[in-house]
Amino acid sequence: MSFPRKNGSMKNTGIFLFLLVAASLVAAGCTNLSGAAVTATPAPAVATPVPAGTPAPDPTVSGTTIPVPSATGTPEPAVTLVHFVSLTKGIKDSQRLFSLQIPVEWRDIETYRIENPENYEGFMYETDLRPNATFSLLTFSNYRSREQNFRDDCKGWVPAPNATVVDINGLTFDRYESASGGVTNVTYVMRQSGMNDYGFLSVFSFSADTSGNRFMVEDYDRVVQSFRYYPKEKVSTMPGEEISFVYPDDTSGNMRSAFNSGSSSPKGVSTSKCALQRAAAAAAGN
Repeated sequence: MSFPRKNGSMKNTGIFLFLLVAASLVAAGCTNLSGAAVTATPAPAVATPVPAGTPAPDPTVSGTTIPVPSATGTPEPAVTLVHFVSLTKGIKDSQRLFSLQIPVEWRDIETYRIENPENYEGFMYETDLRPNATFSLLTFSNYRSREQNFRDDCKGWVPAPNATVVDINGLTFDRYESASGGVTNVTYVMRQSGMNDYGFLSVFSFSADTSGNRFMVEDYDRVVQSFRYYPKEKVSTMPGEEISFVYPDDTSGNMRSAFNSGSSSPKGVSTSKCALQRAAAAAAGN
């Protein structure tokens, strides 16, 4: 039995296709024959130029502000000072033509006639606004320009006072202030141009313990700044409660002396202050 002969051309075609596929595989593997990874080299970074005059940013600081701890690391507690300002009431002296606004809790305001020193002409009155001669108003007849004696006395303070000129409701005062040891002494001396219709001038003097109340000077200044003189024909229109007047009585000793016994210092007033009676007494020698 004879078999048909195989076609040689079909065999050759299969061999050709096999060789073609093998060649393709070999060509694809030639890109990494050694088996090592191929690493791409990055391009060098290009720095962005900074304009001239612009400070370089701190690389450690972000856009959020970083709080810096204090040297001790323990914050001090805040201290709040409260200044209590009292309500006020009006008081007046119809005989000496003045009025004031004082805190409502101030009571027993009285005016005394001061005994005239030797060679003194006219009248002197002291109004106690606070106890123990710590805040007083002296009203006196301005004879021979004796108000200058108050200025001279204040200029002798130690330490030397700070002098200013203030206007209070149309009246001009020379204000003297000196502080030492937690105490502030202040005196207001009215100028002659402010003399009222009865020929009186006024001088305020106070001593404030600022170690116990840091607002005391401010509070006392506020009282002085309310001071007003009135024309004699306007007495009936003066506002406020009438100040009690203590009439002199030789038997009861209601008239105050301008001197201590054997001394030129005023009664109840420290010689370190611009003492009202002491300056008035010195004026008697003019």
